[in-house]
Amino acid sequence: MTDKSSSFLKGAFILSVAGILSKIMGFSYRIILSRILGDEGIGLYQMAYPIYTTLLVVSRSGIPIALAKLISDRVAKDQRKAAFKIFTVGRKLSIIVGLFFSILMAVSAKPIVNLLNWDPRAFYAVLALSPAIFFVSIMATYRGFFQGLQNMVPTAYSQVLEQLVRMITMIGLVYYLIRYSLGYAAAGATFGAVTGSIAGLIILLIIYNKKKTEIFTFMKSGSVETIKTFKIVKDIAYLGIPITLGALVLPLMNLVDAVIVPNRLQVAGFSIEVASQLYGRLAGMAMVLVNFPTIISVALAASLVPAISEAFAQNKNKLIKKRTETALRLTILIGLPSAAGLYILAEPLTRVIFGNAMAAVPLRIVSWGVLFITIQQSTSGIIQGIGKTKIPARNLFIGAIVNAFLNYTLTALPAFGIKGASIGTVTGFAVAAILNLISLKFYTNYRIKVKQFIIKPIITVSLMVTFTHYGFNMINSYLSSINIMRAYTYATFLIVIFSIILYFILLIVLKEIKYTDLKMIPYIGEKTANFLRKYKIL
Repeated sequence: MTDKSSSFLKGAFILSVAGILSKIMGFSYRIILSRILGDEGIGLYQMAYPIYTTLLVVSRSGIPIALAKLISDRVAKDQRKAAFKIFTVGRKLSIIVGLFFSILMAVSAKPIVNLLNWDPRAFYAVLALSPAIFFVSIMATYRGFFQGLQNMVPTAYSQVLEQLVRMITMIGLVYYLIRYSLGYAAAGATFGAVTGSIAGLIILLIIYNKKKTEIFTFMKSGSVETIKTFKIVKDIAYLGIPITLGALVLPLMNLVDAVIVPNRLQVAGFSIEVASQLYGRLAGMAMVLVNFPTIISVALAASLVPAISEAFAQNKNKLIKKRTETALRLTILIGLPSAAGLYILAEPLTRVIFGNAMAAVPLRIVSWGVLFITIQQSTSGIIQGIGKTKIPARNLFIGAIVNAFLNYTLTALPAFGIKGASIGTVTGFAVAAILNLISLKFYTNYRIKVKQFIIKPIITVSLMVTFTHYGFNMINSYLSSINIMRAYTYATFLIVIFSIILYFILLIVLKEIKYTDLKMIPYIGEKTANFLRKYKIL
C-alpha cells in the first residue's frame, strides 16, 4: 500500500495542489457572495462559523490525526492487522462523536445566538450548518486512515469535490433565497458545508470500496498482534485529546475575537455598524487572504505526522532531522515571500478581490502572520509526529492568551482600533511559532541553519519585493496609458504571476531549490528536475 521510495513531500504536494484548487473555489464564492449578500449578509454568514468550527474541531481533529499516527506506527512495525482494527474503532468513535456534536449545535443554536447578543437572523445560519459536523467527522476518519498509509490522493480528491459541491450549493441557494430574506440567504450559504461534506465522504467511500481487496490483502499480511478495543480507545484519547485541544485554540481565538473586537471597537468610539464593518474587513477579508498561503503548511503538517511517526517508530533519528529540515526550509521559502507579497500588494488585492480597498489596513499588519502561522503549523506536525502531542497545544494556547490580551487592550484605543486587533493576531501566532521552535530544538536537538533559513530567504524576498513594488506601478501605468479596461485588475494579477516566476528563478540561482524537491512533484517534477540538471541550472 505504501511506496517506501516516495517522500512525504510528494504527499504534501498533492495535498497542497488540492488545497490551492479548493481555496481558488473558496475565493470565487466569497467574491460572489459578497456581491449578493453585501456586508450585512456576510456578517450573518461569518457569525455562524466560529461556533461551527469550534464544535467541528472537537469532533474531527483529534481522532483522524491520532489514527494517522497510530496506523503509521503499526504499519512501520509490520503490525498491519492491529493498524486496521485501530481504523475500525476510530470510525465508530467518529460516528458517535460527530452525531453528538451535530445535535448539540442544532439544539443550542438559539441560546448561543441570544447569549452572544448577535443578530437573531444568525440563528438560521447556525442551524443550517449543524448537520455538517456529522458528515465531516466520518470523512475525516477515512482521510486519517489513508494518511496513516501515507496515501494522500484520496484526501486530495475529497477536498476538491467537497469544495466544488459546496460552492455550487452556496451560490445556488443564495440566489434562490435572497428574494425571501437575508437571514435565509445566509443560511443557504452555510448549508453548502453540509452538501460539500456529504460529497467528500461519498468519494472517499467509493475509493475505499474500490481498494477494499488491496487494503485487506495488505492489512492481513505482517506479524500478528492482538490489541484490545479498550487500549485503542485509550491510545486515541491519549493522542487525540491534546491534538483536539490544540486545534480548538484557533477557532476559539476566532470566537473570542468575534466577541471582543466589535465590542472593544465600540469602546474606542465607533458605532455598532462601523465596528461590524471593521471586523468584517479583518476576519472576512484580510484573514481570508492570509490563510491562502497556509494551504501548503497545512499539507506539510498532515504529511509530516505519519512520516515523522514512521521514522520515530523505527528509531531513525537522521531521517527525522532530514524531514524536519526539509519541512522547515520549504515552510520559510513559502511563508516569507507570501507575507511580504501580501504586505506590498495589500491594497491592489483587497480592491480587486473584495472591492474594498479599506481592508488593506488590517491586511498590511496581519500579512506577517503568514510566516508565523506556517511555521507554527509545520513544527506542530513534527512535534506531534514524535508523540509530543501536548506541546503544540500548550504553545498555541499561550499564543492565544497573548492575542486575546492585546486585542482587548489595543482595540479599545482610538489610536489603534482595528489595527490593534491585527497586531494581537500576529503577535499571538508569533509567540506560538517561537515556542514551537524552542520545543523542537529541545526534543530533537535540531538547530536552525542561519544562512540557509534566514539570510538567503531574506535576500531573495527583498529582491522580489522590490521588483513587485516598482513592477506593479509600471504595469498599471502602461496598461492605463493604452486605455486597457480594468488595467488595475490586470496589473494586479500580472505582477503576482511575474513575482512568483522571479522568485522561483532567484531560488534556483541561490541554490535554494534542490533536485529532490522538484523530483517529488507528481507528473512534471522529475522531467523538470532532469531538464534543469542537464543544463546545470539546478
